[in-house]
Amino acid sequence: MRPVRRHAAAVITGLLGMSLSSCHLPRWPVEAPLTSGFGLRFLGLEPDVHRGVDFAVSEGTPIHAMAQGRIQFAGTMAGFGKVIWINHSQGLESIYAHLSTIDVRVGQRVGAGEIIGESGATGDVTAAHLHFEVWRWGKPVDPILILGGKPQASAKRP
Repeated sequence: MRPVRRHAAAVITGLLGMSLSSCHLPRWPVEAPLTSGFGLRFLGLEPDVHRGVDFAVSEGTPIHAMAQGRIQFAGTMAGFGKVIWINHSQGLESIYAHLSTIDVRVGQRVGAGEIIGESGATGDVTAAHLHFEVWRWGKPVDPILILGGKPQASAKRP
């Protein structure tokens, strides 16, 4: 296990009050380069708060659940297009947007790493990509902090 992942494991298990052996570490939904990070960004001259991260993926790329949980929403939402929300318990939720297909239904339990859909270009987008958010107790948090660093495909990028 990489040192950053080991530290993330200690933090997550401490926050959730679990032993390391009783939980599966959260994982990235895809192994692809990040194209837009969390937080303040500019769309032209307009400031915008980006509540998640975007991945460069082609349409039809399998999307995996970050961690085990229960499907809270699976359908279409303005801006997001086809979207899936997963409740992971302990106030942790993840959101996967702009999908081309949804392979789960509301109330279904999913395991960590399980394929839940495929990437697409639905909603307000300029091209196919995955928009991914993580929320803790009703507030967006930087997925890089929760998942212990950038995905391998982005690790060498600034």
